[in-house]
Amino acid sequence: MHMANELLSVPVATGTLAISAAGLGLVCRKARQIITPDKLALMGILGAFVFAAQMVNFQLPAMPGTSGHMVGAVLLAIILGPHAGAIVISSVVIIQCLIFQDGGLLALGCNIINMALVPSYLGYFLYRTVTAGPFSSLRAYIGAMLACMLGIEAGAILVPIQAAISGVLVVPFSTFLITMLGVHFLVGFVEGSITVAVLAYLQQVRPNVVMDSLPGKIRLSRKAVLITLVIFAIIISAGLSLLASGMPDGLEWSYAERPDQPDFEAAVSNEDSTIAAVDDFQSKYSLLPDYSVRTSELGKAASQEVETSAGWTSFAGVLGSCLTMALIWLIARLLRKKQPAKA
Repeated sequence: MHMANELLSVPVATGTLAISAAGLGLVCRKARQIITPDKLALMGILGAFVFAAQMVNFQLPAMPGTSGHMVGAVLLAIILGPHAGAIVISSVVIIQCLIFQDGGLLALGCNIINMALVPSYLGYFLYRTVTAGPFSSLRAYIGAMLACMLGIEAGAILVPIQAAISGVLVVPFSTFLITMLGVHFLVGFVEGSITVAVLAYLQQVRPNVVMDSLPGKIRLSRKAVLITLVIFAIIISAGLSLLASGMPDGLEWSYAERPDQPDFEAAVSNEDSTIAAVDDFQSKYSLLPDYSVRTSELGKAASQEVETSAGWTSFAGVLGSCLTMALIWLIARLLRKKQPAKA
């Protein structure tokens, strides 16, 4: 659900960048008091896991020609809490944009709002609401599923609103909105299923690793659980990413490209020269555009498209996971409130 620059006007893009920056500043201030050494390690590893999971586009059921991918904001919020979770998923979105050209540079603010801030807090609130009272595994899993689905839908609703305010829609707002909601309902269902599976695994091996500890027996040490999460991230980024669908994701399918409908016309039109210039700049200076090897030197437009090899996709996935982990650890270390020295 990464928005491209063409979906926005410059004023909306700059405004949402300012809003997301202010929001992240507030989140960082809140998170400073809760980042412990144990949580710092978990934040970095879960960031790598979510980055890897987002690389795996799955074909949506009953929707030929389109695919979706996990966002992971609600999963992170449930395990880490909404403040730390929002920092982690924002770091993922930033690495994807700056290194891999996944999401527009001007659209970075919207993507942080839509994929990180809103799903993290809304999803966590819904999860806590459903699971209030005596613990029930069934209620926890239902809560996680609903939180994922509604968190994804909330982000999907914001995209048409932001595009409409930008004045780039060439179809009725309601048409774009209904399409986004329909496609991302399926994405949210798949994400919810993955989130439930991860929570069920943690409940079986180390329930107290979740912020609001799940009841259950501890079967693995914290270190062992972190190692298993690292292994999962490597398997997904280096292996499962090779199985990702090449179909456009739900957002692209909704407004730009439908392989199953050759006569489909784009739902937006944006001829702003500034947007075009930023697109050109981003393509010239992204280190690994679209998770592929550059075919030109930095600062020069690509002379040709190159088909990404399996080995290169695996490398890009592992590298992106490592960069995400490093960024999260750096941010968390800078934010972590130093504990007073013992007398």
